[in-house]
Amino acid sequence: MQPTESRLQGLCFQWHWNTFPHYRGLLHMNNNTSQNAIKGALNRSMGVVKGVADLEYFFASTGHFIELKSQEGIQSEEQKLFQSRIEEQGGHY
Repeated sequence: MQPTESRLQGLCFQWHWNTFPHYRGLLHMNNNTSQNAIKGALNRSMGVVKGVADLEYFFASTGHFIELKSQEGIQSEEQKLFQSRIEEQGGHY
């Protein structure tokens, strides 16, 4: 059985946290899902944007954006748009 995307994200984060303690905080999660409509509206008003990658990693003066997918997962149109915008700016996705 393959891990869910949230489990995969947790495993990746924990591995990085434990393997590279001196880089803690450089890899972090983007909160782009909401618990309910009210929280979603509040999050959007504070800058949460659909399609943003699951994780961001700032390393060697460069932002790296990581979108995790299970074997069944596919990128949404918003995620594809975010990827293209990052790559147009020379970022790593």
